[in-house]
Amino acid sequence: MVGAIVTQQGIFQLAKFGAADYAVSLVGVLGLRELGVLMTSIMIAGRTGSSITAEIGSMKMREEIDALKVMALDPLEVLIIPRLIALVIALPLLTFLADMAQMGGGLFVSWIYAGITPAVFITRLQNAIWVETFLVGLIKAPFMAVVIGLIAATEGMEVRGSAESLGRCVTSSVVKSIFMVIVMDGLFAMFFATVDY
Repeated sequence: MVGAIVTQQGIFQLAKFGAADYAVSLVGVLGLRELGVLMTSIMIAGRTGSSITAEIGSMKMREEIDALKVMALDPLEVLIIPRLIALVIALPLLTFLADMAQMGGGLFVSWIYAGITPAVFITRLQNAIWVETFLVGLIKAPFMAVVIGLIAATEGMEVRGSAESLGRCVTSSVVKSIFMVIVMDGLFAMFFATVDY
């Protein structure tokens, strides 16, 4: 949907300057470099980040984490690191799927609104993007995953013995994760602009 919306708005706005064809470049570069990883990270923060916080928080409330310590198991190794590894693997894969979905949405809308056939869309897309354009989003994804996982786990460990505390920590986890994902995306954008990548 994001790819479709960006393409549709790009076509309408650029048509005023006789440049509607550049909407393909817009969705290609913007989608692959920024929006694919950003939207995926926000959804993962809301869905998986909240889940991690709720799981660890409920374990903390029922003193299961203390039981792990009594059994000489490190909660970091048992609860947090496996979730971080899973996020680091899953987020780049989901980002790739989001990128492909965005390009599909852009292709469909450009065909409907601007009469750009799929073959022409793909040719223009190939001329607009490079391998580096595609890699930028995938490079960001593992870092976003680590930030989401660490915030979610930290908030889960902050839960105290009430349902109110659990709800507050889950909400805090989602808000902080989304905020940090946006901040990191901005920092990465400045970094990639500085190194001209």
